[in-house]
Amino acid sequence: MRKLYHTGIFMILCIVAVSCKKDDKVEIVTLSKAGEEFYFGEKVKVWAGTQGSDNTKLSYKWEATGGTFDGWRTQNLFENLWIAPAAVGDYTVTATADLNGKTTSRSTNLKVTRYFFDEFQSKFAFDGNGWSIADATANQILDNDPLKSIMELTAITASKTAILRRDLNLADLKIPFSIRTKLGWKTFFRAGQPVIISLFFKQPSTHTDYPFLREIRWEYYPTVDPATTDSYQIRYETFVPAANKSVFSTNTAVLPNPLPLINPVKGKSPIFKSLAGVEKSIAFAIDANNVFTTYVDGVQWFSSNGIKDWLAYCKTTYPGFEAPLASRFQIAYPGKANANETGTVGFVNSVFISNDGTILK
Repeated sequence: MRKLYHTGIFMILCIVAVSCKKDDKVEIVTLSKAGEEFYFGEKVKVWAGTQGSDNTKLSYKWEATGGTFDGWRTQNLFENLWIAPAAVGDYTVTATADLNGKTTSRSTNLKVTRYFFDEFQSKFAFDGNGWSIADATANQILDNDPLKSIMELTAITASKTAILRRDLNLADLKIPFSIRTKLGWKTFFRAGQPVIISLFFKQPSTHTDYPFLREIRWEYYPTVDPATTDSYQIRYETFVPAANKSVFSTNTAVLPNPLPLINPVKGKSPIFKSLAGVEKSIAFAIDANNVFTTYVDGVQWFSSNGIKDWLAYCKTTYPGFEAPLASRFQIAYPGKANANETGTVGFVNSVFISNDGTILK
């Protein structure tokens, strides 16, 4: 009887041991990421797919060769948010799953390619630190082909432009930089009005009384007749906080006022005329020598020393003058003429920003 008792105990222990061994089996079979290429400071969802007999008892550890993980996410979940570093390169994210001391790991490569880009393929465009709108409704049209995904805007307010904007707060954007956006209009565009593309800059953190570059503003008029009507205006604005004085560049400006980028600042050119549904590429850059250059549909329009000479004057005149630091990129479509008018419908296909000296055309 005693022998049978001990035999039974032994069998039970064996079953328990086998059961525990089975429960301890764990394997990460996939490590996924939301996208293939990323920009500086982008928050990227990463998540592990794990096989095991009891995944509810798993804990996770996340590591990366660059960048960080979003602090409000706990480290022991099967998913996390990786925050891309402010440098181009290939980075490795590794997830390690732990079940009762038994671990398994898997890694994936994440490629950071530029300061910023958006082809409007993500449904999260307006989440977190993404795009925002004002005086407009937005309709994102998604497609697996980035050439077909767009952000569509419709103006809804009289006397106020419909705005799509993004704060450039994920990493510093200093000279040199280059910006290209592909955009157009659909179904209706308010007659005689422009599309406005702007880059805004921060007030310096020291010497707050010094003048600074506050905005580069490029307006183009897609529906006017360029043979008879001005179809562009491109200027930059300087601001003097001590005098609360804003000055835009003009044809006849002399230092210390902002010098013209092109003369005339406002004029006629057939390159800006576009029909409904026609996409235009608008690009501008300031290179390492502070030379300002523009491109329309991939072709250089003009190059200018206007900003270069103004910055050189300020550096000589104001000790400790700080280089411009961009704060926001913005696209504006004309608002309604009145409450009963149909709203202008515009679309944006993509926005690319580089800060490595590459000129986007």
